[in-house]
Amino acid sequence: MSPSADERWLVTGASGLLGANAVLDLAGSRRVVGAARRMRKMGGVQPLAVDLSSPSERIGLVERSRADVILHTAAVSSIEACERDPDLARELNVRAAKDLAAQARELGAQFIHVSTDAVFDGKRGGYVPTDTPSPSTEYGRTKADAEAAVLDVYPAAIVARVNFYGWSPSRSRSLAEFFYNRLSRGENAPGFTDVTVSTMYVRTLIDHLIALQGAGASGIVHAVNDQPTTKFDFGVTLSRAFGFDPGRVVRSTSSEHLSIGRGSNLTLNTDRLHEIIDVPNTTQESDLQRLAEDASSGRRTALSAFSPEEKNP
Repeated sequence: MSPSADERWLVTGASGLLGANAVLDLAGSRRVVGAARRMRKMGGVQPLAVDLSSPSERIGLVERSRADVILHTAAVSSIEACERDPDLARELNVRAAKDLAAQARELGAQFIHVSTDAVFDGKRGGYVPTDTPSPSTEYGRTKADAEAAVLDVYPAAIVARVNFYGWSPSRSRSLAEFFYNRLSRGENAPGFTDVTVSTMYVRTLIDHLIALQGAGASGIVHAVNDQPTTKFDFGVTLSRAFGFDPGRVVRSTSSEHLSIGRGSNLTLNTDRLHEIIDVPNTTQESDLQRLAEDASSGRRTALSAFSPEEKNP
């Protein structure tokens, strides 16, 4: 399907970090329906209030939205929250994804399911899309099960494994915001030297997802930054992009701060991504420079138009 002003996208979790940024970027060239539990009215976006953890509220959602493309970002994405309430995590992360994918297939709409690098245990890194998932957390298990459920009911769906950061409506959701908030106050910020990820700026991720949809992609694709980084190095690179003192990024380990481990090497191989879409290789420096430019151009203010209660999309 060629991009056009007539193309209608349904973005679930539209008040969350990825969803809100996707709505903003898509609204300039496409018709957008933003679905969340609490969704404010805003210019160029049709709000749709829906609790995706409720099976009854999910019924007929795709048909009501009249969407050509569904970007499914809604999830219980906190590892700790999934451990506290695994039933809710399974309802939203697995059953809702399966329901919406089935609806999309029935109506002939494209479906993009957002997954995560947490479907792997992080013991070796460099994972390719065909590697068997090995989740070590409840969050990872629900997302791995969701991948299988979505592709079972809709084999032509896109399952994008991601790790991303960016500005959020709450200003406190992402790894970048953690470092930015601490460093901008002149505080030290711990950076884990024992966790390596392929994290990507959310707007670069959105560009990739749009390109994958336009290319008619299907199956599992790793949509992440091509340059792996430890969280410590990420913090240092961010500090330089914003002119902060990199000496305030303090070497630390995940075991000193986290009660639930995330895996030490969650890097993802992006060869299949580049086989499908012609995009230049990304670097942490280029992505973080874009983050800084967006802060200067008012991106954070634009995101404040979204519900501040985006923790429960």
